[in-house]
Amino acid sequence: MNKMKKTLYIILALSLILGSCGKFLEETPTGTLTTESPLTSNAAGVALATGGYRALRTWTDGVSEWGGNLVGGYEYFTGKAYSQYMGAKLWKYETDVENGEEDYFTYPWQRWYMGVRDCNLALKKIPEITGLSSDEKSKYMGEVRTLRAFYYFCLVRYYGDVVFNTSVITNLADVQRPRTSLVNIYDKIIVPDLEFAVNESKLADERSTGRVTKHVARAILADVYLTMAGYPYQEAKTDTTKSWCVGGLWAMTEYPVNTPGAKELLQKAKVQLDFLYGKYPIGAFTDLNNPAMDNKGGAIFQVQYLVGTSGNGCIPCFVPLSSHTTVLSIETGTIIPSLAYFNSYDPADKRIVDRNYFYYSDTYAAKYDVNEGPAGKFPLPFLYKYYDYECMKVKGESGLNFNLYRYADILLMLTEVNWALTQLGVSVPSADVVKGINEVRERAGLSTFASAGDLTLKDIMSERAYELIMENKMLWDMRRTRKALVDGAGSFIRIENLVGHQPTSFNYKFSAKHLLSPMSVNEIANNVKVLQNYGWLPVQIGQ
Repeated sequence: MNKMKKTLYIILALSLILGSCGKFLEETPTGTLTTESPLTSNAAGVALATGGYRALRTWTDGVSEWGGNLVGGYEYFTGKAYSQYMGAKLWKYETDVENGEEDYFTYPWQRWYMGVRDCNLALKKIPEITGLSSDEKSKYMGEVRTLRAFYYFCLVRYYGDVVFNTSVITNLADVQRPRTSLVNIYDKIIVPDLEFAVNESKLADERSTGRVTKHVARAILADVYLTMAGYPYQEAKTDTTKSWCVGGLWAMTEYPVNTPGAKELLQKAKVQLDFLYGKYPIGAFTDLNNPAMDNKGGAIFQVQYLVGTSGNGCIPCFVPLSSHTTVLSIETGTIIPSLAYFNSYDPADKRIVDRNYFYYSDTYAAKYDVNEGPAGKFPLPFLYKYYDYECMKVKGESGLNFNLYRYADILLMLTEVNWALTQLGVSVPSADVVKGINEVRERAGLSTFASAGDLTLKDIMSERAYELIMENKMLWDMRRTRKALVDGAGSFIRIENLVGHQPTSFNYKFSAKHLLSPMSVNEIANNVKVLQNYGWLPVQIGQ
């Protein structure tokens, strides 16, 4: 095969190279270079490190499908969300018959591997830059390795076994690779990258103002350890010679998983979470939809956006259908929680108070005279978390950041880790077990837990569902615990095994194939060595 020289645009302005990190870069483009070009300047190091953030904007890309982006896709797959506009094609989760660039399963694969590619290039070139000090190189390497770990973390949670690649691909033959066990992806890429960032790199151990710091790396690493302590890692770890994802061999359902390895991983997660505890305020409910609070308050790691440059594209996905309540040119429908999910909130929960997490009416004043138009009473509760007033009523575009990790998530992960350790025989002070969830519930105006003995897994999963609604956490929670919440009136009724669970918004039950997402249609077509996950179509030729 002839070698391909991939051209990298070293672009230091937000609008061109990154789209998502312009709040901390305002330089101008400097031209192009190949993977073999010599690099000498600090600016090149900044550009390479910054390029790793580019794929983060995928969380709100793909709005042409009204839910074909990651914001919508994750939520639909839980069975607790749907769209007013059926063009969102909820049935695609079951059938996977559409082959398109923004398909629910093709789009994430492409974009997350775009992030991996950008990071691999940066990791190759940064050590070669003669104009950087060793500390500067270490800082940038910590930043980029954290991002690469995060992209791979998304890939394995979504697809299971994925293609292992830590190099810059310059030969077309190298694209044809089989999937590697998710165990190896965790053990050889994700964990080493994050542990380097936390324990060895020169990253600042402080909160983020847009870029990765050790606080960001600690939050992701804690999530990784917690996930590895559950499924499918603990199951696949029992025999790495088996093709678990292709064979559909899943059987274990107990949670927490009672193995020495799981216990050790929970203890490692606890170290990172204990470090972050108390470092952030939990903040106000409306911090989430206030651009002035970007990178402030409880925000730990966010996708960065700027109005008019690379704005947050998920905002239109939460606009009520044809409501005439905004200055947006289109109001094609919204991603909303199922009514049964919403009705599971305690009526006393402050999160369901109007203009906290939800809103129930709006005015037509944005489209008509300020003194005219009736109040728009909505038939359903719509999400206020992503309601950017300036976007909705004034500019039609949003610079609101999108949260990947915030402090409430840390508090609830800490609660789960401490609770799980007690279930596995580790002594944890009762006050430490309940402190995180109690801080979240106190803000919500709800009763607190007096002791660890009062706390159950249902309580923890329920609180995560109430607090982190529509923040792309529930799918991961369901898959790593193999449990699902059963909707009720004023509370979730119970938790039950995910396999066999009947979700409110679907007309079928979850089966073993739903423990992972199907492989990308395009990847199966392009890579002859890729095999489909158990139970999904289409399968690879010869499978």
